[in-house]
Amino acid sequence: MSEDEHSSLLSHERANGHDPSNRVEVPAAGVVLISSSNYGSVRSEPVLAEEQDMYDYPPPSQEYHRDGQDKGKGRDRRPSIVKAILQPKAIHIENSPGNQAPALGQASASSSQIVPLEDVELEYTYWLMKKRQWSRLQRGTFRNKTEPFSLLWFLFFALFYGAYLVLQVYQFQRNKGYILEFILMGFVSLTLGLLISRLGWFVRCVCFEIYVALFVFFVEDLYYMPNFYIPLASGLFLTIVFTIICFFIYPYLLRCYLSCTGSITMKIDKDSWRTTGINRFVVKQRGIMGGNLQCVYEGPIRNGRPNGIGTWMDTSYQGELLTGYWEDGVPIGPFESMENDTRSMLVNLRITFGTNGGGRWWLDRTPLNVGVAGVECCVSGNFFKGYPKVQMLTGPTECTCRNSNSCSCVDEIMRNRHYRHIEEEKTLKSVVVSIDKKHDSLVVSGHKSRRSKQKSVTIEVVKTARDSVVLMNSTEASGSTSSSSGQEGEASSSSTVYSRGMEQRLQLDSQWLSSELTEGLLFIHGYDHNLKDSLKRFGQFLALGHFPSHLRPFVFNWPSSTNPFLYWCAHSVASDNDTHRDLKRFLQSLRMSGIRQLHVLCHSMGTRFFLRSFPIIKKVFAKRFVDVLSPNTSFNEGHIPEDNPSHMDGLRRSTSYLESPMKEDERKIHMVNLILLNPDYEIETFRNDHSELRSYCSRITVYADHRDQAIRLAFKMTQKASMGNNILPILDNKGSFLDMDIIDTGDLDSNMSERHHSFFNVNRLMVDDLWDLVVTGKRAEERTSRLKNTGRVYRFTILPSSVVMV
Repeated sequence: MSEDEHSSLLSHERANGHDPSNRVEVPAAGVVLISSSNYGSVRSEPVLAEEQDMYDYPPPSQEYHRDGQDKGKGRDRRPSIVKAILQPKAIHIENSPGNQAPALGQASASSSQIVPLEDVELEYTYWLMKKRQWSRLQRGTFRNKTEPFSLLWFLFFALFYGAYLVLQVYQFQRNKGYILEFILMGFVSLTLGLLISRLGWFVRCVCFEIYVALFVFFVEDLYYMPNFYIPLASGLFLTIVFTIICFFIYPYLLRCYLSCTGSITMKIDKDSWRTTGINRFVVKQRGIMGGNLQCVYEGPIRNGRPNGIGTWMDTSYQGELLTGYWEDGVPIGPFESMENDTRSMLVNLRITFGTNGGGRWWLDRTPLNVGVAGVECCVSGNFFKGYPKVQMLTGPTECTCRNSNSCSCVDEIMRNRHYRHIEEEKTLKSVVVSIDKKHDSLVVSGHKSRRSKQKSVTIEVVKTARDSVVLMNSTEASGSTSSSSGQEGEASSSSTVYSRGMEQRLQLDSQWLSSELTEGLLFIHGYDHNLKDSLKRFGQFLALGHFPSHLRPFVFNWPSSTNPFLYWCAHSVASDNDTHRDLKRFLQSLRMSGIRQLHVLCHSMGTRFFLRSFPIIKKVFAKRFVDVLSPNTSFNEGHIPEDNPSHMDGLRRSTSYLESPMKEDERKIHMVNLILLNPDYEIETFRNDHSELRSYCSRITVYADHRDQAIRLAFKMTQKASMGNNILPILDNKGSFLDMDIIDTGDLDSNMSERHHSFFNVNRLMVDDLWDLVVTGKRAEERTSRLKNTGRVYRFTILPSSVVMV
């Protein structure tokens, strides 16, 4: 079937599955949630429900031809790929030679046929997942600060110390001359009893072994017995070595033992294949102390290893239920994982970054490098030590584009699919529709309107084809043994029939354009961060916020120092023009990759870096058309809004329209949000910068905290009032209030340190409020579920964490 016939067929099926009664008209009044699972009702809820299929596997890579016969000659028995015959009601899959590899995320040839057991190498993946499991067990978890010590551990060491005193005083009658020894042993026991619960298990074991050696040394009174020093030290050394073996080498010894004894077996679940058409492999391990452990992998296989979107299930303690992207047997992310028993949840996501920092103390400027990193974060249950974890998937690679205004580094990353989102392959099943009171128009999550004041949206529930799989052996169908080419003497083959099912999804009318591939969120970190620090901080924020797939995350890392005593050096680098030009090159690269709407998130000294660079980077951004256009209006299609003549008059009168024609602004980035978190920037300087910032950005939001110790220290050094501690409205030189939102975070007391400076990515209320600001586009006056207006400054409505019942 040709591509035209294929497109015609799909259009025909959509037309047949379309039901006009499923159309929902949404007026410009309030916030509604539209879901395909309940499209007959409208609920007044300002939330976004991402109810999407977790097992929505993309179709296999396919080559289409009409007659279903293999057109190649000289067939061999190399691994096969999939060729399909498209028909109105079914797709027939047959075996044919070739070695073309499917793209990552697509089902491979193995997902279209039962893979021979000898071609599968799941043992590599099995031990990799076990290593992840052991790593979490060894690292331990963070404890609640309200519990400074464990009573059980304290009583344990108190009993040991009591036994020591009983032996010394009553058994050996040692009273005089041993006071200092008693005090020393008591001090060690008390210290361990108070602090050992905060240490990892390996350190706990080593500390306890040293404590036991000290106990024996004092009880046996080995001061004047040098001949016992070496045996006691040797025993302690061997004990510590044994502990190291148990914690770090034991997994490898166990792996060798189980492999040599054949305690690990694997089988293919053919019944599952016949039912769902998805590869299902079961790995069983015979326990050393008896009992069996079982792991299951469901998903595509390539070169014998998991590749694409697959699911791993481990039934052992703290084993994982992991669903996401695999490559060559490794879960590279993005993925979501949940532990057995503890129910702790982990999320891995990808972030595109640009960096020009390096050298000693991370103060040296280097050429601009770009790349993609995977960041794995804890989002629920236990928070494991050592998380978030960063893995470089590609780069950092130096930018070699000759023309900085047309840098294609980020575009190449996107085209090569190095960046992915866990939900990008899922079907749209829910959107949030809200009202923009200031511009008297609607706001739809993940979409931009063609017109300046779009007051209606038509959302339809349409049905699209979805393949379901039924396996049928050729011998069962015809009763004879034959090959797919019809030649005798070859082994029997199996065929698979893909029947066309229908699934529902949401579709908006033509006045709304999807923000997919055009909207981004850029994070610029503050003082004392290297590249991995900034990726960890931003990754934790994204993981807790669960931002939609149309919003692409970016990080720009600048040389901000990693030494807390080099504040003035980082302060100087933040105003360096060469560093600013690297940021401009990175923004130009974002523009060349298709980004047209950008939310900028600056933390601490990152505010100084961004605002100092603005005279240089502002050429990348498009000027806003005064206040006549909503920030949710799209210019991607080259349409000038003409729905209201007065708006057109405003456009013609605006300086931005005179200075740059619409065609030029189409190629620039629109700064939708400028969000300043605990900004280390002078109020007086910002007052002078505000008018120019407002000509490019429609929404400026500042989160400030009067308790911020880092900003207070900066004030002592600069003797200039900073925005990070300011919780009062800011006036311009004429005495008018600046058009911006100031959020006072002084009432938040959960998930923050005593400095009250770096909590935006772990405090739940902060994350939710930023989500609303970025995704729904609401200003502070509209986020009434958690903010209260107290005279042009907004405060969070929250009770202190100490209140547990009212």
